[in-house]
Amino acid sequence: MPYEIRPARPDDAEAIEEVRLASWRTAYRDVMPAGLLDTLEVRPEVVRGRTEALASGRVSGVVAVRDGLRGFALYGPARDEGLTGMEVYAIYVLPEEFSTGMGRALMTAAVEDLASSGHGDVGLWVLADNPRARRFYERFGFRPSGRTKTLPDPPLEEVHYRLDLPVA
Repeated sequence: MPYEIRPARPDDAEAIEEVRLASWRTAYRDVMPAGLLDTLEVRPEVVRGRTEALASGRVSGVVAVRDGLRGFALYGPARDEGLTGMEVYAIYVLPEEFSTGMGRALMTAAVEDLASSGHGDVGLWVLADNPRARRFYERFGFRPSGRTKTLPDPPLEEVHYRLDLPVA
């Protein structure tokens, strides 16, 4: 069944959070403590923050819609000190959409949007112990930049990837 890829809107914020949490519960089952994943819930302050970020333009995004929001990609300026260019902050699809091409369609739309805006490169962070996501990014053309960092709680290593964007 086909789906529509469209720009993310502020009123998508709650559905975006629902997709993110559903995806985390499956994708991170062997990476994060199960107790942590089982207690995840949509928090109003997260939804408010994302609504404000999308409304102000601090964060841009695309969503996949078919009988409701099924996936998303959010992006904007790189957030880490020493990194320039743009960053894909998050890309998730519902677990039943894994390996359907929806994630690739979302990443393609995000990269095309960034390239058409004149940006030269984009980076992202991925958990080192997430081989499925790392393969996805590598097949798309992202390459490890050599940077790593450790998230504090729970302590998890992340690896940075980057992609040169085509000249618009």
